[in-house]
Amino acid sequence: MRQIVWVAACLIHGASPVVAEPLDLRDPQPRPAQVVFEVSPPDSPGGLDATYGQAARAWFQPGPAEGQATLRVPSAEMERVLSHHDPVPGSFSDFVWLFDVESGHVLSAQVSGEFIKEVDWGLFSTNIVTQTETQLGTRMRAGFRPPRHRLGHLVFEFCSEEADCTSVPPRPYDPFTGYVNAVGSIAARTRAGPASVNFSPLGEAILSEVDSTAVSLGRAD
Repeated sequence: MRQIVWVAACLIHGASPVVAEPLDLRDPQPRPAQVVFEVSPPDSPGGLDATYGQAARAWFQPGPAEGQATLRVPSAEMERVLSHHDPVPGSFSDFVWLFDVESGHVLSAQVSGEFIKEVDWGLFSTNIVTQTETQLGTRMRAGFRPPRHRLGHLVFEFCSEEADCTSVPPRPYDPFTGYVNAVGSIAARTRAGPASVNFSPLGEAILSEVDSTAVSLGRAD
């Protein structure tokens, strides 16, 4: 079912409709891959497996230790995927995922970058650069507190165990569908105020192989 959703998303958003099998973590051969991120509205951080965006190219290879695998989404692809959030060109790192091959757990998924955000001071507003660092995984508990307005933006603060915490279930990689949901936080810092740590929905995605006979993506790193 998720593959059908993914195909529809590719056609609607203009991404390549070429469809291959879910990414095989057990195949250690370095090769290109594709990632399609779930893009539920910002005011619904708990929305799961509903709406998907454009396909992003990635590079798959064995991880740093035996039994691990790495998926790397290049920085330019992340800036393209997040273009509607006004990323600062050239500020992003690669989005690096580290998997445990046997269980499908995301041991870590990290990306950093800067965004241009409009800050509402009441009488006037200004644009400022916000530095962010996202850390995700599937072996942790994560969720969000009730929404708050901060400097003109709706935010959902990160939480894990508190009574008012809405938990978002992590999901290890499913080799039959390509679906994964790594949960965690995005830390944001600006010169205009204190740092904040909010819930990040960026770890929900569908991973797939690339049909090398139809698409040549080249190495992503």
